[in-house]
Amino acid sequence: MKTNGGQLIKERDVGARLTILVVRAFLLAAFLFTGCGVKTHPYPESSVLPGPPRQLSQTQEVDGQLWLTWLAPTLNMANRPLLTLDHFEVWGADYAQKGFCASCPSEFRKLAEVYLKPAAPGLNVNEGPYQWVTKIEPDRVYRFKVAGFSGRGAVNPQSWREITVYGQISPGRLAHFSAELDDQTTRLTWSKPKAGQKVEIQKLAPGRGWVTLDTTGSPQGSMVDLAVVYGQTYFYRARLLVETGQSLTPGPFGPEIIVKVEDLSPPRPIGFLDAAYAPGGGVSLRWENLALEEELAGYRVYRRLAKESAFQAIAGLISDNQYHDSGVNSGETAYYQVTAVDRSPAANESRPSPIASVLAAPEESEPERPPTLDPGL
Repeated sequence: MKTNGGQLIKERDVGARLTILVVRAFLLAAFLFTGCGVKTHPYPESSVLPGPPRQLSQTQEVDGQLWLTWLAPTLNMANRPLLTLDHFEVWGADYAQKGFCASCPSEFRKLAEVYLKPAAPGLNVNEGPYQWVTKIEPDRVYRFKVAGFSGRGAVNPQSWREITVYGQISPGRLAHFSAELDDQTTRLTWSKPKAGQKVEIQKLAPGRGWVTLDTTGSPQGSMVDLAVVYGQTYFYRARLLVETGQSLTPGPFGPEIIVKVEDLSPPRPIGFLDAAYAPGGGVSLRWENLALEEELAGYRVYRRLAKESAFQAIAGLISDNQYHDSGVNSGETAYYQVTAVDRSPAANESRPSPIASVLAAPEESEPERPPTLDPGL
């Protein structure tokens, strides 16, 4: 029994020592990893690589130049803020248009590297836009793909963005385009394009670059630009585009048209006008008061004498709704009209009021007195 008891005590001591050794080994490993600063990342490496570029688009110029344009990603593949992005790579493949297979796989080759622009303070990545330019032929089809790479040259296979470009012959110049000032707006008109063509209209506003207007709701070749401000000058230009698949081939822009936006809407016309002979001479005029109308600058008074064929302005801008005309001779018949004028630079004038007429009375002569008789005669 003593021997067995001694063996049992020894087995317990060995088990305790083994447990202590395991705990010490675990604590030592934890200390070493913590002291060296080595931590495991909660996401796989592929998920923290740059996400796909944004808004990849293409523009063809008349001479066959192709511009690929895109914005940098701001998120990684895990949809978390992107911390590092080194450069973009552009890969491409091209084929003859005849017999081109849109669903067949492409053998891409590397064409270019586009490096990042410096980021603004407080930002991790400069969003761009970024561009790459190449030359294309009108009888070929091109496939391009763009992706962002990390500083170690790694890319996630799902971050590539692809675009197909059809080389086209330029459609030529748009036959007709006009931009004319309308009532508080600009009216744009253009000739209807042929099948397979569309019209692109661009506008240059003060302090901004050229902006493409939305003409999708104007199939008849006419639209009204409401995004204008009084007193501002705008430039408009237009060109034709040939559309094939995702590819747009532009023609040349026509001459630029300059429009200065002004208020061309006239005030409300005056409803009534009264004219009467003034006892002291001349004619007194009174008319409807439009003082509550917005943008009213004043009134203009017009007169036509019986011996004249047309009305003529007889006073400058009048702020009150009454006027005394002392320029009518006695015995003359005079006709009057009054208009309202607004404060816009164009000084829009309303339609004339109804005509009021008056006969200026002749001057009264003093009655003749009978000769005075001398009673002494």
